[in-house]
Order: sequence, then structure tokens, then C-alpha cells
Amino acid sequence: MDTAPRACVYTCLLGEYEQLNLQPAAATSGLDFICFTDMPGLVGTGWRVVQVTPAFPFDPVRSQRLLKMSPHDLLPDYDVSLYIDNSVVLTADPAALIAEWLGADAAMAVPGHSFRESVADEFMEVLRLGLDDGWRVIEQLQHYRMSHPEVLSEPPYWSGMIARRHHAPSVVAAMGRWQAHVLRYSRRDQLSLNLAAQQAGLAVRRISLDNHASAFHRWPVTSGRDRATFPFAPFSTLVPPEMQARERARRRAEQDEAAAVVKAGETPGAAGTAPPDGAGAAERAPSLLDRLRAGWRSGLRDK
Repeated sequence: MDTAPRACVYTCLLGEYEQLNLQPAAATSGLDFICFTDMPGLVGTGWRVVQVTPAFPFDPVRSQRLLKMSPHDLLPDYDVSLYIDNSVVLTADPAALIAEWLGADAAMAVPGHSFRESVADEFMEVLRLGLDDGWRVIEQLQHYRMSHPEVLSEPPYWSGMIARRHHAPSVVAAMGRWQAHVLRYSRRDQLSLNLAAQQAGLAVRRISLDNHASAFHRWPVTSGRDRATFPFAPFSTLVPPEMQARERARRRAEQDEAAAVVKAGETPGAAGTAPPDGAGAAERAPSLLDRLRAGWRSGLRDK
């Protein structure tokens, strides 16, 4: 009778932010590869796609974080899991990675950040690049300075890959703490992992590797990603809900129209097809959301 712990690899892809990466390692691995998503019709070679409903329909980032931090709920039939961001491509057998990282006794293993020296440095980079609402990030930083200043001097983790014995009580407790910080403060989860683990009494095994490439992975590998895409840009939290709903409906209609054109083997605007709405008369005036997105893009740097 096989008593070895069941293990899997999983990722979470919400909000049509980017395309699902293929994982060549899945073809030869004995582990299941599972993608949790709200994208209808999503398929990916080597992935078992599981449809989920986001916890917050207008906040796909935090909805994704909750899934990232909940393998104990998402994966009840597995004992061990390797979470990977969609932008991570595995280049070796994930079973070997899990065995090396967790060993015989670690409950959770996470790579250290290979190009930030401290959690405080990570806060400053998030602020510099405008990766989240600045006031919320500054509030979090100030609260940490007052309550747990030692955490700011610790080297941060890189949470693009996380190996967990996810049913271990200390891991479940730490994930609950981590979720609380991401819901209360910044959605940038690397700001809060150190403190969440400390508060839960979880000893995280820090893995030393180059975040961009190792014997097990490459990162970042992205396709179709746009950090300024509504509702991922930080300004989206300021947009009234009814406008967010209209924007999401418009984007979905455009995607459905494009998919129908491809299916029919047609080219938009070709002979025998109707031109886009308003084409030939005047370009559609940019909406408020278009202008907000344009303003965000104009100040966006490569992150």
C-alpha cells in the first residue's frame, strides 16, 4: 500500500490578466498540475483547469491572493503542494524540488528575495514603482514600524514559488494571518509574509536561489500581460462599482467578438463584414476609464 504523501503543483489565474503558461515539466512529472481560474473556456496542455468564483469580483488581485494562501481549503486530497505564479515555468521535476526544499521536517519553504536586502527595501520599491495604493502601503509600513520594527530589517521572501505541507497547523495558521494582512493592507503579499509567519510561529525554510533562474525554474515568463489593465492598476479601487461593471462587460464583449471572428475565419473590417461600431465616421471618444488607464500607463515602468 502506497503511503507516500500526495503532492501537486498549482497556480491561480484570475481576471484575464495574462495567458496561462504551458509547463513542459508536466508531461514527465507524476504530479498533478492544477490551475484555478475564473476564465471561461480556459485550457492549457498539462493543466487540470478548475473554475472558481472570485471572492471579490472587482478585486481580482486580492481574490487571487486568497487562493494562493488557501491550499488547505483548495486541495483537501493532497498533503503537499507547490504553488507557482503563472509567470514561473518549471524546468525540472517538481517532485524533486519539493523533496529538496521541504526535506523530512519543514512545513513550508520559500525562496529568499535575491535582489532585495530587507522588507523595508521591498516597501520602498513598491512605493517607487506605484505597484499599489501609496497611502495604504505607507500606512502598513508605519504600523509595522510601531508594532514589529524588527521585521523591516529581515530579508524578504520571493513568493513566486511556495512549497507547503499545507495541512500542518502552523501553516494553516500562518496562511490565515497572511490573508488578514493582504486584506487589511497592501495586496503586495511579499510585504507581509515575514510578519505573518512570525505571528503564527511558523519557521519558514528560506531557499537560496536566483529568483530569475535556477535548476528548477525560469521567471518571469509572461504572455499577454498588461499591468495597466483595468482592474489591476491601483487606481481601479477609486472607480465607482457601476463603472467597473460596465468596463468589465465591455471588455468581455470585445473578447467574445474577437473570438467569434477567429472562429469564423474572418478578419475584422474585411470585405463582406461589418466595420466596427463608428468606424469610417469618427474614432470612439475615450471613456473616463480609458483616460485613467492611459494616465497610469504613461507613468508605468517595467516591473
